[in-house]
Parts: sequence; structure tokens; C-alpha cells
Amino acid sequence: MSSHHATREYSATGPALLILLILACLSIPASAQGTTGAGSLLWNYTAGNAIEGVAMTPDASLVAAISDDTKVYAFSGRGTLLWARPLAEGMTSVDLARDGSLIAVGGIDGVYLISGDGTLRWKKAVGSQVNGVGISGGGGEISVASTDQKVRLLGPDGSILWSYLSNGVMTSTDVSADGNRVVSGSEDYRIYLLDGNGTLLWSYSTNGRIIGVAISSDGSTVAAASADNQVYLLDGTGHLIWKQAFSFTLLSVALSPDASAVAVGSSDFKVSLLDGKGSGIWATTLEGAVNGVSLSSGGGYAVAGTSHNLVYDYTFLPPTPMATSSPTPTGPVPPPVWNTTPATSPPVTTPPPTSPPATTTSVTATLTPGPLPPVGSPLFLVVVGGILLGVAALVAVGIYFFRKR
Repeated sequence: MSSHHATREYSATGPALLILLILACLSIPASAQGTTGAGSLLWNYTAGNAIEGVAMTPDASLVAAISDDTKVYAFSGRGTLLWARPLAEGMTSVDLARDGSLIAVGGIDGVYLISGDGTLRWKKAVGSQVNGVGISGGGGEISVASTDQKVRLLGPDGSILWSYLSNGVMTSTDVSADGNRVVSGSEDYRIYLLDGNGTLLWSYSTNGRIIGVAISSDGSTVAAASADNQVYLLDGTGHLIWKQAFSFTLLSVALSPDASAVAVGSSDFKVSLLDGKGSGIWATTLEGAVNGVSLSSGGGYAVAGTSHNLVYDYTFLPPTPMATSSPTPTGPVPPPVWNTTPATSPPVTTPPPTSPPATTTSVTATLTPGPLPPVGSPLFLVVVGGILLGVAALVAVGIYFFRKR
């Protein structure tokens, strides 16, 4: 009896355990299943040495990158190399004017301004190493963060408009499109926001030195990456909107011009994309530590540069369907069908239409199975789960009738 009960218990719990296992698999979040989201790689490029920084115009039509091979690279939005020019050793940062007509570069010996065609306009030494640069939408203002604990604002000719002294080495900076807001990060763990005249509006303290900062086009939102392995999003008054913790050292951060997305580069070779509420929406692993990231408006495109000499460009937009053109007619062109009858013409009477004799058309339909849902998607898991549940039910019924015999 006990042996029989044990056998019946096994036959009852076996399918039950299988069903529970299936249900548990169906409940695993997509992120835990290795899904990386909707990002598609458009192109990549290998430079001669590590990439230290990247920048992208808001419309994603131009990408700039700086490399330890002393070169500045410019690419079209499709990944075509437009030019590569030697500039200097020890370049640290890069930014693009909104229309791509100017490129600002920071390095150990100062600031460089380059035209969109690669021509050097000027170089400005500020007395210490430049760790970060930002350029306004029209290129009329350039913010500079340097190791002498200062953030400066330069004019279009390189003249210093003002400077602000903090309590630590300035590590990074960015400027709004109109030049009226300048954000900077420091090794004193603080994020600083100043107005266009150099007046401090507020500062925000984190738990580690600031790795990178970014500001929205209108200056209303600030993003920052800190050595406490957290990304902070602040509003224009310095209030925290959200913060997000990461497991590995953060190396770079970017904010889309409209503040709808944040990109983060880290030492574990990953680039991650967060939405405006701080939720992770996409991540992927690249080759090398991600030293630089940049986003287009709306977060539709992301560019990243790594320590393994690579520049990557990803899109998060659905593919554009190919436009189909109508065939061009040959021979005489018939008169337009919308020609009107002159007012002096007699009224035209149109005979009632005659219906053609009814015909019966036989149509043979061939049913072709549709494409399977993507592996790992919720629909795929539901389909697989349904199949496995059906198999489990059949096994349970078979075992039941077998034992009854």
C-alpha cells in the first residue's frame, strides 16, 4: 500500500513540479533572460588607439571622436569617415555645436576649436590641463573644466568671459544650447550649476568625485555620473529627480538634448540606456571600457567609444520602410480627369451605368505559417509555455490511466 501510495504521489507531483517550473520560467523578467532591448548597431569604426571621447549632433547627422592616436575623427550619420586629422597628444574631451559646424576639444595643453571640415581655428591655453569641454548650440560659448579647480566660459574667439573657482579639480563640464547655463563636476564630490555670467545658482553633493556631467539643451535638466557608482538626474533648481546605482565603475554619461534619455558607459564594457524616469530600457556589452557616450534628440541614436579603439553607433528607431514609386507611364499622356465642362456647353447627360455579367472567380489560398516570435520575447515564452503545459498534461493523464490498469 505504501509503495503504491508513494508511486501515486510521484506520478501526481512530477507533472505538478514540471508545471510549476514552467510557470516560474514564464515569470522571469526579460532583463534576466539576457534581452538587450531594441537597439540596433548601425556601424562601428576602429581607430589607431583608445577612444577617449565622442560627441553627436542632436539630429545624429555628425559624430566626432578623439583617440589616443592623437587624431580627431569625424563621421557622417551613416558611418562614413569624413576626415581624420592629427591634433595633439593627451586629448581628454570633445563636444559638437548643434549644427556640427564647430568641434571643441580639450587636452593636457589647452582647448582647441576646429571647424566642421577639420580646420583648426584656434588653440587656447588656460594654464592647466583641460579635463572637460562643452559647446553651446551656435558655438558662441565654450565651457572648460580644468585641474586648477576652475570652470571657465570662453567666447567664440577663445577669450575668457569668466571663471569660477571650486573646492576641487574640475573633471567635466557642459553648457546649454543658449549658453545661459553651465554645469560642471568636481573631485570635491559636487555638481555645480552656473548662469551665463558665472554666478553660482546651486551645487549638489554626491558620495564620490564626479566622473561626468551633461545638461539638456534648455538647461532645465542635469545628469551626472559619480564615483559612488550612481547616476543622478537633477532639475534646473538642483532638486534630485532620481538616482540609479550601478555595479561597476562609471566612466561616462550623456543626456539627450530633450532630457528624455540618459546613456551611461562603464568599466564592465557596457553601455546602458535609461529613460527619463531612470528605468533601464537597453544595455549591451561592447569591446572595451566605455570611455565616452553621446545621445541624439529623443535618444533615437547613441554613440559610444571604447578603450579597445572602437566607435559604435546604435539606433533605437524602427526601420524606415522603403518608399515605392509608381511606374512612369509611357506614350501619350491622357487629359486630366478633373477637366470641367465650359459654362457655355450644353449639359451633358450620362447614361446609367450597365453592370457587367456576374462572374464567379475561384481563388486558391495557400496558408503559410507566420514567423515565430523572437526568442526570449514574452510571446515566445507564452507559446513555449503553452506547448510544455500541454505535454505535461498529456503525460499526467497517461500516467494516471497506466496506474489505474
